[in-house]
Parts: sequence; structure tokens; C-alpha cells
Amino acid sequence: GGLMLAQDKEITGSWTTLPYALSQYQYGVPAALTFQKNPVPHRELNPQQALNYRMQVSFRDSGPETLKTYLERLEYRVRFYRFFFLAPLYLALPAFWFSLRDYRFLWVALTLALFALGTNFFPTFEAHYLAGVACLFVLVSVTGLERLSRVSPQAAGLILLLCFAQFLFWYMLHVFDSQNFSLAMRQAETWDGLNHRNPAARIEVNRELASIPGKLLVFVRYYPQHPFQQEWVYNSADIDGSRVVWARDLGPAENEKLRQYYGYRSVWLLEPDFRPPRLTPYAPAPDTAVEPVQVTPFEEVK
Repeated sequence: GGLMLAQDKEITGSWTTLPYALSQYQYGVPAALTFQKNPVPHRELNPQQALNYRMQVSFRDSGPETLKTYLERLEYRVRFYRFFFLAPLYLALPAFWFSLRDYRFLWVALTLALFALGTNFFPTFEAHYLAGVACLFVLVSVTGLERLSRVSPQAAGLILLLCFAQFLFWYMLHVFDSQNFSLAMRQAETWDGLNHRNPAARIEVNRELASIPGKLLVFVRYYPQHPFQQEWVYNSADIDGSRVVWARDLGPAENEKLRQYYGYRSVWLLEPDFRPPRLTPYAPAPDTAVEPVQVTPFEEVK
């Protein structure tokens, strides 16, 4: 509790204002709970921020929250929980219910149910929300297999063998990710498949940056069609102490302010929408520099 209060004070300037709450007040994100009104941004938003705001608001139904909309959203999110269970484990899950007479495992089931029902009031869902309960999903699988092994060790062993075979099959496809047979199988990947293109581009850019000596300032220039979800400007908590400082290209005038502040850094320009992403020494020129982004005032979304 004390650490959280200290973090609030350091980031927001108030002991009791959470960073999420300040972001919601200023930018309108993250979205409000489904039984609350949509937040209204209290500052002007640039185009990327405006798109992010509209996206989060769009996850909510236009009408008020009802039992039907709540249950439909809950049913849709089953896929996120299913991620922890390879298909053969479905046969072992019913055996877990025989463990509920033990308070320890009843607590596990109630915790997972409370998590699913509670987070369902938030209109959007990210995979990292599951981090706190991931171990419980694994425990459910292990307990189910253990219970099943008491009745039929052969059945439990067969399920483990099938799980291993499924994992090995897809793992080997990803090991040989660039081979023709692996590329042909990508269409069979499920919704939780790998993001093949985006990480590869970031890895290559990081390799290029690592080969450049000294401290760097990297301006990121997005093309007009850039997907706003693919953000490249991420800095560590100690920005000035970082070897690489990332900043959006806001045009010659604004960029020059950063160049003067970081006069000891070599300056580079990254164009992530170029194919492949292009990293070049930064050289502002009136005929190529982009104009500062236009801000967008917002009215309350009903």
C-alpha cells in the first residue's frame, strides 16, 4: 500500500490519484466500466490519441449494459481462458471438480470465477490481465490430471503424451518459421497465434541501434496510414539516462528543441512503415519534414 501511494505521488503528483485515473481524465483512456458513463478527454488529442480513444469507446455497446450484453461478453472471453488448456487437457478438466471438496481447490475455483465475472465489467480485454491468475489455470490442469491418474494412470499418461505431441508439432513449425511448409501452415494457426511480422521488425531495428556507438536520439516518423496500435515510442523510466531516447517526429521546430536538449546524442530518424523499417541519420529539410500533428478537440461520446 505504501509503495502504491509513493508511486501515485511520483507519477501524478497526488498521493491518492492513480496513473490510470489521471490518464482517463486527460486522454479519456482507459475506458470506463460498462455501467459507467464514457470518460471525456480534458485535453486536446493528436490523431493517434484520438483513434485510441474512439477504439476503446467502440468496444462498448451503444445502449446501456444488460444481462444479455454482459453474458455475451463473458462467453466471448472464454477463448482467453482456454489458452491455458491444450486440447487434450479438456478430457482431464472434469476430474478437477472432484477436488472441490477440498477448501484449497474450492478457493482456486472461486478466485477464477471472481476474476472472470469482475473483469467482464471492463469493455476491453488484454492478455496480460491474466498474469495474476495464470498459475491457477495451470494448477487446475495439474490437479485434474492427478485426480484422473488415481482412476486410470493410462488415461492420464495418454493425455500427457497428446499434449506433448501437440506442443512439439507447433513448436517445430515455429522453429522453422521461414520454411515453406511452416508458412503454409500459418493459415491453420488459431487466434492466439504468433505475431510474426511486428516483432521481427522491432528486433531488426534494435540490432541496428545496438551497432551504433554512443547515446542516441531517435525520431519516429509515422506514415499517414500507420496503425495507431503499433506504437514505437517507448522510453524507460529514466529517459535522460537511457542509451536510446525515442520521440515522435513533430516537425523541424519541435524536433530542434529536443536536439538542443540532447546535444550530446547522435540523432536518427526511424520510419517504421517503410518496408522494411528504415533507420537513417536525421537531417531535417524543409521539403521533407512533416508538419506538427494536428490536435483534435473532443466532445462527450454518448
